Amino acid sequence: MLIDKLLRRFRSNLLTGMALGFFVATGFSAWVTFLRLTVGTAPFERLDTTYSATIALYYGGGFVGGALVGLFLPFRRALWGSALLGMLGVFPLYFGVAWTTSTGTGRFTLDNLAESAVLAFLVGGAVGIWIWLDANPESPGLIGKLRKPTTRVVGWVWACALSVATVSYFELPRWSGTWNFTLVVLAAFVLFVIPLGLAALVSLAWTRQHGRRQDS
Repeated sequence: MLIDKLLRRFRSNLLTGMALGFFVATGFSAWVTFLRLTVGTAPFERLDTTYSATIALYYGGGFVGGALVGLFLPFRRALWGSALLGMLGVFPLYFGVAWTTSTGTGRFTLDNLAESAVLAFLVGGAVGIWIWLDANPESPGLIGKLRKPTTRVVGWVWACALSVATVSYFELPRWSGTWNFTLVVLAAFVLFVIPLGLAALVSLAWTRQHGRRQDS
């Protein structure tokens, strides 16, 4: 009985993810179809691809990404899980683009995998976090403190962000001399953009919260 219930839930999650992938692929396909009808083949030729290959890429990436989202759908309840779902959902699409623009043995390379993973992390992760925050307006724990920060919390966030960014500014060039360019970009984003961006967002939340208190 328990196994049947788990299998039904697994199937339901998988179908939900695949339906989401199909919906997203259809939306992208509608857009490129509009381009094809109004502009012609020029946009596809500039990218060294065709209309039919683009449609196949969208539906193939949507199918695989949707299946991955469905497999890990129970993780959506956690912030990190929602970010993971976002990354898994878009990674096949980005890798599909890299795969179609490469030839032969150059398709399954570390560079293609790394670039696709970085783009999935930046775009899919951000979308997953945004969806989770929108679905959980009253967040508990640390997330709740960052969404409704006190002056002390703002100070601590800025202190941590500036410390990480400063140390990374002096030390990262010494570590990354032989790194892949994509890995350097990812490290810079994680060590600079995320901490400082988070500090700026927390400050904005504090400003809005302080302004509402003054208005009341």
